Amino acid sequence: MKCVMFRVKVLARIIFEAIHRKVKPVKKDVKEEPQKTMSVILDAIDLEREYSPSRWSTRFPTANEVLQNHVKHVTAASEDATNNIPHKLEIEYGSTPGQKLDILGTDLPNDAPILVYIHGGYWQELSREVSRYPAAPLYKFRVKTIVVGYDLCPTATLVEIVNQIRNAAQFVFEYAEKMGSKGVYFAGHSAGAHLVAKLLSSADFFENTPGSHRLQGAFLISGVYDLRELVHTSVNEAVQLPNEWAVPLSPQFDDYTHLQGRRIRLYILAGQNDSPTFKKQSREFYEILHNTCLMQNMYLEIKDGMDHFDIVECLSNDDNYLRNLLIHDVRKHL
Repeated sequence: MKCVMFRVKVLARIIFEAIHRKVKPVKKDVKEEPQKTMSVILDAIDLEREYSPSRWSTRFPTANEVLQNHVKHVTAASEDATNNIPHKLEIEYGSTPGQKLDILGTDLPNDAPILVYIHGGYWQELSREVSRYPAAPLYKFRVKTIVVGYDLCPTATLVEIVNQIRNAAQFVFEYAEKMGSKGVYFAGHSAGAHLVAKLLSSADFFENTPGSHRLQGAFLISGVYDLRELVHTSVNEAVQLPNEWAVPLSPQFDDYTHLQGRRIRLYILAGQNDSPTFKKQSREFYEILHNTCLMQNMYLEIKDGMDHFDIVECLSNDDNYLRNLLIHDVRKHL
């Protein structure tokens, strides 16, 4: 009930602020036509810009250069990791072409901790092959990296992708149980953070999946947790998410109270040069989990000087924040 009341208050605040900014006073003898909640919000901000992360970076003159640099960086770093770390690639966890994952660090001890990485790209871009870049710095600290691929929109629906990530997580937990891993961590960037958050919300999954007790923590990086506005942007041309599915597929409206007893550590991160909406979504998701649904061991950080892309590009560096957070958590809790 507390979760519900908080969400109502948050929505009421958003509506009030939007109306206060955009709706002009009317004469007393003129009846104001009722406006739908979302139409007021949509009219108040430039959604296309807010949900275009490349427009907010200050590192390059144009948004296109930001994207080109990101693809170039993660591709080169992923190739380097693949060439230098013992691995097993293209392991099938489902029946469709995208349902494959890679394990990097196969020569590490069986009980080595595992980081599971899920890439972003608004569920329609990037791939498993160019998302191996976090592996090298973690390998030096004897942590395995599992990179999860999934079918992309519009070939797959968002509902199907969410289910695919659940299938991948089941595979990972069964693998971790078989190997006797000390602990499993998940990390997701942007749309990948959304997918990790949806996975964490599934109480039935964690109750019925062998090995899920090995989950230690999750890193949600520049994520999108409320999809209601996103369906009204060009992102939805490929995702094709019906408006009525925006709330059911938004982690912001899920229940996470089942995680309380598991003592899972959650790190919610965004970049200082993310858009205001992305930073707002991270803060509000943190508030839901920490203040209302009584989640403990919660951490929120808006990382200085970073944007939506270099916040994960840096994961290929020997000294990066994710590696440091993970290694600290491993040493403290495992």
